[in-house]
Amino acid sequence: MKKCSTFCSNLIRKKDLSADLLRKDLAKALTLSDLTFLAIGSMIGSGLYVLTGEVARHVAGPSIVISYAIAAVASGFSAVCYAEFAARIPITGSAYQFTYLSIGELWAFVIGWNVFVEHAVSVAAVARAWSGYLDGMFGHPIRNYSVEHFPMPGGFIATYPDFLAGGVVILMTIIIACGVKLSSKLNIVFATLNLTVILFVFCSGMYLAKGEYWDGEENFFPYGWSGTISGAATLIFSYVGYEVVASATEEAVNSKRDVPLSLLISLSVTVLAYTGASSALTLMVPYDTISVESPFPSAYKARGWGWARYLVSVGALAAMTTALLSAMLVVPRYIYAMARDGLIIKFFTKVNKKTAVPVAATITCGAFCLLLTLLFNLQILVEFISIGQLTACTFVSICVIKLRYGPNVISSYETMVEDNLPGNAIEMQIQPKIAEEREGENELKKEETPFSDLPPNYSSIDNTSTSSESNRVITNEQKQCGMIRVGILESRVGFLFQWTHNFSPGDVPFYSLVVAIFFTIVAAVMLLFGQAYYHQWWFIIILTLSIFVASAAVVFISAFYPDREMKTFKVPLVPYVPFISIVINIILILKLQPLTWVRFVVWLVVGLVIYFTYGYWHSKARKEE
Repeated sequence: MKKCSTFCSNLIRKKDLSADLLRKDLAKALTLSDLTFLAIGSMIGSGLYVLTGEVARHVAGPSIVISYAIAAVASGFSAVCYAEFAARIPITGSAYQFTYLSIGELWAFVIGWNVFVEHAVSVAAVARAWSGYLDGMFGHPIRNYSVEHFPMPGGFIATYPDFLAGGVVILMTIIIACGVKLSSKLNIVFATLNLTVILFVFCSGMYLAKGEYWDGEENFFPYGWSGTISGAATLIFSYVGYEVVASATEEAVNSKRDVPLSLLISLSVTVLAYTGASSALTLMVPYDTISVESPFPSAYKARGWGWARYLVSVGALAAMTTALLSAMLVVPRYIYAMARDGLIIKFFTKVNKKTAVPVAATITCGAFCLLLTLLFNLQILVEFISIGQLTACTFVSICVIKLRYGPNVISSYETMVEDNLPGNAIEMQIQPKIAEEREGENELKKEETPFSDLPPNYSSIDNTSTSSESNRVITNEQKQCGMIRVGILESRVGFLFQWTHNFSPGDVPFYSLVVAIFFTIVAAVMLLFGQAYYHQWWFIIILTLSIFVASAAVVFISAFYPDREMKTFKVPLVPYVPFISIVINIILILKLQPLTWVRFVVWLVVGLVIYFTYGYWHSKARKEE
C-alpha cells in the first residue's frame, strides 16, 4: 500500500524553479519586435494560406469570417493565460512548464508530449502547403510527376511523397540551428512582406466583391451554425503564435514586459488580417468553387486578375516561410525542456556553445518533421494540430486558476530575480546555493506556522516589508492565499464556510474547479449531441442543474484569497476569464472528428510508454526528492 501511495504521489510531484531560473544555456536575444513578428509570422502564415480554402469550401462557407472571430475569442482568453505564465516564469517549455509547476509531472509530460507533436505536425502541414503553392504556380508539374512515379496509397497516408516540402523542412532546420537571432531577422523580413500582400488582398477583394455571394442564410451559412463552430475548432490552428512566444520566453531580453505586449499586438493584427482576407475571398468567388490548395490565386484567376495570383502566391510563400521558422523554433525547445527535467533522454539537452541553440533536439526534431512531411495527409495533420492546441490551452487556463488560488513560491522567486538584476535586465546573478537555502527556509517556516494558528486579523496586510525580507519569510499574503476570505467568515452566513478550514489552503478552490469542469463537460455534451431530447423534461432539468453547479463552483472560487504578491502581468477577472477559456476549448474539442480522438489516444499511449519506462525513473524532480 505504501509503494502504491508513493507511486501515485510521484506522478503529481512538482518541479523546483530555482535551478532553471539560474540557467544561461540559451541566449537572451529576442526583443519586443522579434517576439511580435514571431507571433504574427506563426499565426498568419499557418492559418490564412493553409486552412482558409479547406474550411470555407467544406466546413463553414462564407461564415468562415465568424469562425475566425470565434477562434480568436477562444485564443484571446487562452493568450492572456499564456502571457501571465510566460511573464512570470521565463523558462522555455511553455504549457509543459506551467503544468509541471502547478499540477504535476505526469500531466506535464502528457501536455509536453502532445504539444511537441502538435508543432511537429504544424511544420509538416505548412511545408506541404508551401510546396503546393509553389507547384501550383506552374501547373503542378512536381505533383503530377510524383504521383505517376512515386504513388502512395492515400487516405491517412499522402498520395505521393512531397520531396519539395521535405527540402524546405531541411532548410528550415539548418537556419534554426544557426541561431535564434538569424531566424528572427529572416522572420521579420518575410512577415513584413506577408502583411503587405494581405493588405493588397483585402483592398482588391473589396473592389472585386459581389454581395450576392453572402445574400441569405443559405449562402452565408451553407453548413449551418454547426459548420461555423466546427470551422472555429479547426481554425484554432491559426492562432498558435502565442504558444510560440511563450516557448521562447527564456530567450527574451525582457520577458516580463515584452511577452504580454507582443501577444496583444500580434493577436490584434492577426484577427484583422484573417477576417479581412477571408471576407475578400468569399466575396470574390462562390464558396463552393474555392480552391482548397491555393484559394487566393485561383480566385484572382477566376475573376480575370491573372497577374495578381502570382503576387499573392509570393506573399503566401513568404507567410508560410515565417510559419515554418516559428514552428521549427518551438519543437526542439519542448524536447529540450523535457530532457532537461529528465523525462526523456539526456542527449537532447546538448546546446551549441557558439549559437546557444539546443542543437541535438533541433536536428532530431527536424528529422521527425521531415518524416511527417513525406508520408502523411495534410487534412489529417491539421485535425491533430487542433486537439493538441486545445488540450494545451485548457491545461494552461486550469493552471492559472490553481496557482492564483493556491500557496506557491513563484512570487518569492520573482523577488529573488529582481533583487539580483541590474537595470531590470532578465538575468540572475546569484548562486544556486543561495536559492536552495532560501527555498529551504520557506519550507521550514511553512511547517512552523500552521494556517490554523494565524491571528484573527490575518486579513490585515503589512506592505512595509522590504524585498529582501520577502525572500526569507512567508508573508501574510502567502499565508492567506487559498483560504476563505475573512469578510465571508465574519458575515451572518460565515458558519456555512467553516468546513473549508479542514482542508489545506488551495485545495477547496482546486476541487471546486474540478467540479465546475466536470459539469461543464456534461452540459456541453448535452447541448452539442442531445438535440433530439431538447424538449424532454429530464433533459432540461439535468442541463439546468449542470450549468448552475458549474457556475456556482466558479463563483465559490472567488470567495477565497488569491495570490496578491504577483508583480508581473496578471490575467484580469480570475477565475472567470480562464474558466471562459476552458469552456470554449471544451466545446471546440467536442466538435472535432472521432478519428482525431483515436489518433490522439494512440500518440498518447506511445508517450506514456516512454514516460513509465524512462521518464518516471530518471526524473530530475524524483532524484532531488
